[in-house]
Amino acid sequence: MRLLIIGGGIAAAYFANNIKKADSSVDVTILSEEKYAPYDRIHLCKLVDETSDIEEISLHLDPTVHLELNQKIIKIDREKKRVYSKEAMFGYDKLIIATGSLPNAPFDVKSVENAAVFRSADDCEIIKKSVKGREVVVVGGGPIALELLETLDKMPQVEKISLLIRSDSLYDKNLSSESVKIIEQSYTKKITVYFEDEIVDTIIEDAKIKLLKTKKREIKNPFLIFGIGIRPNVEHFRDTLKCSKGILTNTFMQSEDENIYAIGECAEVERFGFIAGHVEACTKQAKSAISHILQRELQEFEPKTTIDMLKVGEFTLVDVMSPNFDKEYNKVIISKENSMDEYFLKNDRVLRYIGINSTVDVCYVQNLIESAKEIEIDELYKAAKTEGRGKLVCSCTGTYYNDLVDIVTQNAVNSFADLKEFSEAGRVCGRCRGEVVKIIEKSQCLIDPNIVKKSPEEKELEKKLKVAKKRVEKFNKEHPRNALDEENLEAAMQSMDITKDEVNRWISMVTADMQLHPKFEEVVAKGVKSLNKIPIVWLELSDCSGNSEAFIKSANPAIEDLIFEYISLDYHELLMSASGDESESLLDDIIKNQKGEYILIVEGAVPLGLDGKYLRIGSKGETGIELLKRCAKDAALVIAVGSCAFDGGVVAAAPNPTGAVGVAEALNREDVVNISGCPTNPVNIVGTLLYYIMFEEMPPLDKFNRPLWAYEGRVHDNCERRGHYELGEFVEEWGDEGAKKGWCLFKMGCKGPYAFVNCPTMKFNQGASWPVQAGHGCMGCTERGFFDKFANERVYNKEEENEKDSH
Repeated sequence: MRLLIIGGGIAAAYFANNIKKADSSVDVTILSEEKYAPYDRIHLCKLVDETSDIEEISLHLDPTVHLELNQKIIKIDREKKRVYSKEAMFGYDKLIIATGSLPNAPFDVKSVENAAVFRSADDCEIIKKSVKGREVVVVGGGPIALELLETLDKMPQVEKISLLIRSDSLYDKNLSSESVKIIEQSYTKKITVYFEDEIVDTIIEDAKIKLLKTKKREIKNPFLIFGIGIRPNVEHFRDTLKCSKGILTNTFMQSEDENIYAIGECAEVERFGFIAGHVEACTKQAKSAISHILQRELQEFEPKTTIDMLKVGEFTLVDVMSPNFDKEYNKVIISKENSMDEYFLKNDRVLRYIGINSTVDVCYVQNLIESAKEIEIDELYKAAKTEGRGKLVCSCTGTYYNDLVDIVTQNAVNSFADLKEFSEAGRVCGRCRGEVVKIIEKSQCLIDPNIVKKSPEEKELEKKLKVAKKRVEKFNKEHPRNALDEENLEAAMQSMDITKDEVNRWISMVTADMQLHPKFEEVVAKGVKSLNKIPIVWLELSDCSGNSEAFIKSANPAIEDLIFEYISLDYHELLMSASGDESESLLDDIIKNQKGEYILIVEGAVPLGLDGKYLRIGSKGETGIELLKRCAKDAALVIAVGSCAFDGGVVAAAPNPTGAVGVAEALNREDVVNISGCPTNPVNIVGTLLYYIMFEEMPPLDKFNRPLWAYEGRVHDNCERRGHYELGEFVEEWGDEGAKKGWCLFKMGCKGPYAFVNCPTMKFNQGASWPVQAGHGCMGCTERGFFDKFANERVYNKEEENEKDSH
């Protein structure tokens, strides 16, 4: 796939790097109008005062991304999928427009020698060379102008600066006069702020401003800089694409043309009328577009609360704002010596907060805004403080001074590069990078010289191991109904001639298949011995009992089979010794007295036809659905085992006269964990229970709520016959030479390319074999609707299936 990106800013670079990370086979080309490789505009001030050069503020770019500089795009041909610059033509499969924004100015400053805007590296070069010997006049009081103002204030070659503000406010028109005063007083005598002033006339001769007239004064031969805001850079695309202020997109950043996307400041998400103004929003838009283009884990873009920080002179300003902030609000101002906290409320909910030199915890305010919680005004006076954490350093990550010092000292961080492993502070928008570097350098003397350096992965592993051990120890202290203990389990294994080495190999296999670090083997072993501490109710609904029978074989039981006999199956119609009223009383007792403690495992489909009367259970003739709901109500966890419990399986096959469905659908719940298969591998059930014992939560799940560690891999990709598939060596007929040589079974109806489960790696009966190894193709029994779609010996035709579905 050929991807073209128009634009050379942070959104373009972020998109290019991350789509390459997601799929290295994608061909990516960036077309930039500038003569420089992509750089970080947040650090433009460093080019003005020469504390950095263009190389130092350049953005990292994947080396396989093609970069074309000096390419100003003048035309897009949507029909032929081509873009044109003055010098060249470029074809694309998908086009991403990331042209950013343009600075506002009342006239074309490029034609005037002593005037500039502040948006690019070229602008910085002009400003740097032209300020000496002139009075610098900056127009605009927003964040862009204020940041530049501080830089100019520190430059010795700049003698006098005038700041022209049309209104009576700085930074934002919603800011109180008290806050404005704090900002104004932070500047040196070199700077004079003129409120309610503006340019009324400009006399230009020989491409120079000879005289600048404002409402209040006249300035001869000034150097004029406009910092009065920005607008989306979309003028070249208005004839090609639907635009308002920016290029209109959906929530996946796709324009009206399905092959053209727009991200960053040039895009306007039509649903929200939203145009990005922060790096974080630009990166989220890039992620949404990437997910849509690659059709992987789709992520719709939605505006979030933004945190902005401005450090100028002696003050630090933090602005936390909801995307729903508008002009209608009530304001609460909390004033202290040289600090201000301003809360903007609507219907008793905080929509925005601006703090100057404040000690309020910004993360607390962010949570307050995002939760949309109604709040009493008195609560704002008691707002969470950053006591002990120091000042806010990085607003993007919510990192405070002492947080950073702790990270540096506890992890022996020696440089900004080392910090990346432990924190993104200074890397999201990059504005605070210099301060972060200084804190790292200053904290070096606090690092214990004898500290053992560990990676974040090692620390996270230690943390998980600690949690898992604590959980297992907790279960070992409980007293279950089951009188069996670990000695019973060991004795059973010895009687079956299962050696400790075999057990250890089994533990290693399960640990690896659960995608846990080998250091977890000890905890897994202890977890197995604690499985009888959890009360388990196992329901048999409409099924063939195949999943239960899979682990109650009388001959040559596998380790997982013995584990199932050892587990505290407090209620299981097929296995328990009690029957009739006695068994029902036991079930009632568990449900009543062990609420929130027992695990419910359900095997079989749930008939819903005739109000569930197709299945009646017990002496009272309770329907399957009634029994299921009664048992599921107070269960700590509900696990659906087997294909029938997953989606109805064979019982729900066409024409499904009983109206059978899976457990999740019958309960109308999204938290049911599915372990599909016909039958499922007992190890997958044991592994899921072990994970719950160790972490008190479920492992990461796929879109069908199946444990990823067991259902992420595609059968075809891990099949031992895959090499024959690649070579075109197929079994054409049962018993032919290909069958004898173990060739690929795809032409005999193997559904491995469409099934996701760990059968090829975990296998059955302690890893002895699995269907394909034994000579029969995979039936895709772990997938939805497998019996109607896959349970045959014909090659599956996806297009035919889609055609049937459409009818």
